[in-house]
Amino acid sequence: PQKTIFHALLLLSLLNFYIKQTSAWSIPLPNGGRVSFNDGILRVGLEDRSKLPGMPPCDKMVSRRIMDSIQIRDTGTVKGFGAYCISPLDRHEFLGFYEGERISSVQGRLNQDYIMSLDGGMTFLDGYDPAQNRVRFTPAHLNHADKGQDACNCLRILEDGRVAFFTARSIDVGEELCFDYGSSYWEGREAEKI
Repeated sequence: PQKTIFHALLLLSLLNFYIKQTSAWSIPLPNGGRVSFNDGILRVGLEDRSKLPGMPPCDKMVSRRIMDSIQIRDTGTVKGFGAYCISPLDRHEFLGFYEGERISSVQGRLNQDYIMSLDGGMTFLDGYDPAQNRVRFTPAHLNHADKGQDACNCLRILEDGRVAFFTARSIDVGEELCFDYGSSYWEGREAEKI
């Protein structure tokens, strides 16, 4: 089935290139994944997203209860500062959108620790400035934990050039909120991986 999906995607992208289609489209896959095209970028999501929270509207704000449940503090490790749960959080609580300056290149950036790709390497968000505010929580405060580990308790959803963060499970008081940065983040900095 994956070979068939790959061939279908290849055909769709070639057809799209050939007719120079500029409009956006999205096609659901039989396994719950999705293929979409927007702004000249073909995205393929093979995982079933039916059990994940949906992308909230652009103007959705994090609730006061959630903001009051998270504290930014020093981890006491090489990770520096992190976000900690000070009141229990339920599964799939909305933690906010990744905020920062939208940029088209990471070249020349002094600190690349807070840069997140929106589309596989053509557009990025630089969350460095929001992360410097250690009074107000923002998803830029979330540290890394490998997917599949219990410490990886948050998830991100990327859609339409926005990145939304949610809790992946119930989180207890004292736990640090973390998500998996993805393998491309660690390319060239494998020795730094925490």
